[in-house]
Amino acid sequence: MLMLLSNISNKSLELPLLYNKTVVCSILVAALTTGCTLFGEPKQNQPMRPIQQDKPMFKEGEYLFTTEEGVTTDELRTLFDEFGIIKLDSMIVRDRSYHLILNNDPGLSIIEKKAKKFGKIRYIERNQIMHKYNSNR
Repeated sequence: MLMLLSNISNKSLELPLLYNKTVVCSILVAALTTGCTLFGEPKQNQPMRPIQQDKPMFKEGEYLFTTEEGVTTDELRTLFDEFGIIKLDSMIVRDRSYHLILNNDPGLSIIEKKAKKFGKIRYIERNQIMHKYNSNR
């Protein structure tokens, strides 16, 4: 009989706590889905700017690539030396990702062929320029 009463009292204490959490969650969901803000005025949606065609999408003569394990910087310098290396730096310490800047850029297709022939480069891509645009979100 004592065990039964203790179970009832524990459950009666849990119900208000569960009910309060449910109410708070419901209010939050309603506020977020109806566009209400908790602090200040909501931001007005701004139309997206069109992409300007005169802005370059890639940095000319710059490439990012990753090598297989065990490739030395000397091997990479020998591979790309004919294009006039301005910079060849590891992007992350103890990683195999590199940033390459060339003086005489032959283009991505030639660089890809050279990398494929070398056989120790996992991928190579042009260094993209990230542009900021307004969004409707």
